[in-house]
Order: sequence, then structure tokens, then C-alpha cells
Amino acid sequence: MRNFVVALRFFVLLFGLNLLAISAPFAEESEMDMDLMQTIEDTNDSLTSNVSLEDADAATADAQTLNELFAVVVEHYQKELAAGNDVAEAVKLSEKSKKISGDIISQVKAGDFESAAHSATELSRTCKTCHNFYKED
Repeated sequence: MRNFVVALRFFVLLFGLNLLAISAPFAEESEMDMDLMQTIEDTNDSLTSNVSLEDADAATADAQTLNELFAVVVEHYQKELAAGNDVAEAVKLSEKSKKISGDIISQVKAGDFESAAHSATELSRTCKTCHNFYKED
């Protein structure tokens, strides 16, 4: 009986370590996604401020950063969709966000800060719409 208990403890320990090893990358990925989303949120706030101040250089830099970050988000959700997850709306919204950030770059370069402000507002709404569907509390 003692050998059975020792073997059972060994099995439980081995199984637990295996689960820990398997789950670690998922926890790391989740944290990376939260960092990415926080960076997007902070950059979006900066963009809105820089557009309202009509700071073309800073607004362009923010919009370019957002465009690159949204490309990562699009890729992430496209992979999720390909894996069979129900994220079609997230793909659509992240692609829309990438397009809007590209539009803002063009609008700021043209000196059209009024249109850039409207686009920045639309971008914030698009982010909020996606968060309403997919953000984990």
C-alpha cells in the first residue's frame, strides 16, 4: 500500500509539473497581449492629445506606432480565426483600426487636423466596440 501511495504522489507531482510547463507560455502570451493593449490605449490617448494640439510630428509618430501595433492585433486575431475561434468581429474591428490609423497619418501630413480629430474619435469608438466584445475583466 505504501508503494502505491508513493507512486500516486509521484504521478500527481509529475502531472502537476507537466500542467505548469504547458500553461506557462499561455500565461506569458496573455500578459504580452495586455501589455500590447495597454500600449495601444496609451498611444491612442497621446494621439488624441497631439492632434488637438496640432502637433504634426508627435501625432504622426503616434499614428504610425498605432498602425504598426494594430498590424500585430490583426495578425493575432486572424490566427485565432484560422484556429476556429469566433473572432470574426475582432478581425474586422482591428483591420478597421489599422485603416483609421493610416488615415490619420495622411490627414495630419496634409495639415487637416479637423479630419484627424474625427478619425481619432472614430478610432477610440472602434477600440471600445472591440473591448465590449472581447476584453476580459
